[in-house]
Amino acid sequence: IYTDGGCEPNPGEAGSGVAVYRNDIVDELWYGLYNPKGTNNTAELNALHQAMMMAKDEIAQQRSVAIFCDSKYSIQCITQWAAGWEKKGWKKAGGEIKNLELIQEMFALYLTIKSKIQVLHVNGHVGVEGNELADRMSILAIESGDSEFTRYQEEINIAAILATRAG
Repeated sequence: IYTDGGCEPNPGEAGSGVAVYRNDIVDELWYGLYNPKGTNNTAELNALHQAMMMAKDEIAQQRSVAIFCDSKYSIQCITQWAAGWEKKGWKKAGGEIKNLELIQEMFALYLTIKSKIQVLHVNGHVGVEGNELADRMSILAIESGDSEFTRYQEEINIAAILATRAG
C-alpha cells in the first residue's frame, strides 16, 4: 500500500491518496480527505492512517502487508515518537504535538497490527509507480474537493493517471 498527501500551498488545500497493490498489480486507488485549510503533514498522516486501516482488513484475510510512505515525519510519528510522547502524557519537550488526536488514534491502531506489517519509507517523486499514483490521487482529492475517502471508480489506466498533474 502506497500513501501520499499533498497540500497547495502549505498550509492550504490538502488531500490524501493511496494506491493498493495485490500480487504486484495496482488493484485499488483511493483519494479524498480534502481540507481547505490543511497542511502537508496532516495530509500525509491521513493517507498513512487510511493505509493502516486497510492493512488491518488485509491482515484479517491472512494477507501480508507493507505500507510505503514518502513522509519520514509520518512514519516516525507513529513508529518511533508516539511511544515516548505517550509515556510523557502526550507531551514533548519542544511544545505542542501537532495533529495529536490523529496521531493518538493512529498509534493505538499501529499497536494492534505492528507485528504483522512493515511501514517503510520510499523516496517521493523519483518514479516509483505506487508513490506516483498515490501522489496523483492526493492531487485528485484537492481538485475534486472530496472530503470523504473514496475509491477511484474509473478504469485504472496507469499511463493516463501518471500523465496528470503531479503534486
